[in-house]
Amino acid sequence: MTEQKQQRNSPRPGELVIAQVSKIMQFGAYCKLLEYNGIEVFIPIREVSSGWIKNIHEFLHNGQKLVCKITYIDNQKGTIDASIKKVMPKEAKDKLGAYNLEKRFSILVGKMIKETGEEKNKEKIDNDIVSEFGSYAQLYFDLSEGTKRFKESKMPKKLKDRLREFIDEQNAKKKHRVAYILEMVVEDTENGVTMINEALKEAEKADVEISYISSPKYHMVAEGADYKDSEEKVKSAVSTISAKLKNVELKVEKEKLKKDKEGIFDSD
Repeated sequence: MTEQKQQRNSPRPGELVIAQVSKIMQFGAYCKLLEYNGIEVFIPIREVSSGWIKNIHEFLHNGQKLVCKITYIDNQKGTIDASIKKVMPKEAKDKLGAYNLEKRFSILVGKMIKETGEEKNKEKIDNDIVSEFGSYAQLYFDLSEGTKRFKESKMPKKLKDRLREFIDEQNAKKKHRVAYILEMVVEDTENGVTMINEALKEAEKADVEISYISSPKYHMVAEGADYKDSEEKVKSAVSTISAKLKNVELKVEKEKLKKDKEGIFDSD
């Protein structure tokens, strides 16, 4: 279970934290930790980047939110040092994703508490969520997976039902997209273009969008309820093309898609 950070007064060495730059100095920057009620940490200039820094303002600006790693805590002096360069890009992305999910889902749950007439019990419900799940982000994951912990949660039944409705709505909206590059070379050069166009028109009936790139390449895109569904549509389209064009050289290569803009509750 993920520990709710607000239960602790300060971070631990090695912990990844969300910081907001508050003051930039010649030899480093002071930041406030957003998960720890604005506790101040210092990032020495040598920990801002692995490369040589001529001007720290080229890397940091006031108000900037970033992910850093706690490197040193001096309990006697009450000072904390942190590092940006010790954070891997994937770690930063995952941390920011979890932080944003925590904020957004806590706001949504607050609205649902009001909608279900449980506003007077909000403080108790919040405490129960933290006690049972550790964080709102973890509640979201348990809700998505329909875990036993969620089903047996102390949350009011009306609220749990509303949360289930929400996740069902999210799943209904979600589409899984795949894309392929299709290369076709036909032996019949005289009627080749006509034959290809007819085959592509028939292939699109498999609910696949096909567009011309440049000879002999075409772009194929399919969407489905899940990736298996999307892949089956592409397979069906390719089978149709192969059946329509007897003497054709086919080459199909999967395209790596840039991830579509994430929904507000997507964490990865």
